[in-house]
Amino acid sequence: MVDLAAYIGAGAVLPDSESNLLDCWVEDTTPNGLTSLVKPLIANSHIRKPKWCPDSPYFQEVTAGGNWRNIRWVCRKWCCDPCREYRITSEIVPEVSATLDWASSLGWTAKLLTLTAPAGGILSEASPAGCKARSRRLQHFKQEFTRKGEMFEYLSVAESHKSGRVHLHLLVVMPYVPQRVIEKRWGYRVDVKGVGLRCPKCYPGRGATREARKRSMIIPPPGRGSCSNCGHTVDWANPANMADVVGIVALELSKYLTKEADMAGVRKRMNRTQAWGKRCQVKRPKAPSFCPDCADEHAFRFVGPSARLELAYPGLKVAAAARVAYYPAGGAPSKCWGKDTVWVQSVAAVASSGLMDHMPLMADWRDSVPGPPDN
Repeated sequence: MVDLAAYIGAGAVLPDSESNLLDCWVEDTTPNGLTSLVKPLIANSHIRKPKWCPDSPYFQEVTAGGNWRNIRWVCRKWCCDPCREYRITSEIVPEVSATLDWASSLGWTAKLLTLTAPAGGILSEASPAGCKARSRRLQHFKQEFTRKGEMFEYLSVAESHKSGRVHLHLLVVMPYVPQRVIEKRWGYRVDVKGVGLRCPKCYPGRGATREARKRSMIIPPPGRGSCSNCGHTVDWANPANMADVVGIVALELSKYLTKEADMAGVRKRMNRTQAWGKRCQVKRPKAPSFCPDCADEHAFRFVGPSARLELAYPGLKVAAAARVAYYPAGGAPSKCWGKDTVWVQSVAAVASSGLMDHMPLMADWRDSVPGPPDN
């Protein structure tokens, strides 16, 4: 059962049996219709999420009968530590693992490409125009391979240098193509390296030349499988070693995603080719989920960020954590959300004004309610 003392102490309003003035003259918490965030929440309400998120937003889940509850979800931003760790584990690691399996099945090694562009050019600009130009140039770059019958499927992430110039990092499934040929097709400098492990015996460190560092990389089969510099070998029959390779690539990609969450003109997300997405991407289901209790589809409305709402409505956090659900005056609790749900009659007539249940308790609360609009 919910701790009513804590609930009321946090500012919740418990209604009496009569109609309440708060039922009147309230506005919806969201614009008409569902927001763009509806699908992810509906589709993934059953999936595990981070246990804590400092920037988590609130949603209202509404049943077909008009009952509702408030849910504190997660922001899923790369700049949020808990969400980043969750997304690395649940999204990037499985995707990278599938990529390495795909490349291995073709007899190739997965590769990491860094595509740069001249200073002062549109391709290196951190602007909407620069982002559009890079996307178009990347499409043409892929066509240079496909026209010659060569596979070139990739996942790309943008990163900006401290100078402000933007370059692209790609994880690619492709056959061996000489670096000079790749650079000719791209039109500027390209760094190419195989996905693998740094040799624990002879890797020279960041201060060494690019060639020296590459010689001390151990590329898993179908690559050499050992260090070409000192001959150190790795037991690739041990799945932990391959898991280390996957983890290294996943952390590398996530570093680019989190480095600048608000890079001007660049949308901080991964871009994939169509074939890559079908083969490797971890996709969240888009089909609507139906409540197993009422056998009907629930609606989800975005309410707002937790920091603002918990300040304006002190009882909201307590009620959400205590699994409190609401039914409007004249209604009744539904069978949704399980036996642990604590049902409370709301002071609001509809879910869109349900935040009124969490207003601070004030002696003059009736005087604080706005009157009807002037005609």
